[in-house]
Amino acid sequence: MIAETRARQSDDPRLYMLAFSAGWNAAADGGDLDEHARRVGLDGEAGFLEGAAAYRAKKASARDFVPGSPAHVQHLLEQR
Repeated sequence: MIAETRARQSDDPRLYMLAFSAGWNAAADGGDLDEHARRVGLDGEAGFLEGAAAYRAKKASARDFVPGSPAHVQHLLEQR
C-alpha cells in the first residue's frame, strides 16, 4: 500500500501511520477536518491529510470531478 511506503520515507513512520489512520477516520465521519486534526493534536501532519484524501478518493464516484477538468467540461456541454 502507498501509505506504508510513505511512512517508511517519513521522519517518524509510527506518527505518519497514526496520522493517516486518524485522517481516514475523520473523513469517514465527516465534519471539519481541520477542527478534528487540531483536537487530536495532528494539525499539519502530512499523514492526516493524506489519510483524508485517500478516503475521499476511494469514495469518489464518476459524478465527482474537479471543476475545469475535461470531465467537468464534458458534463457542462452535455447539460446544454
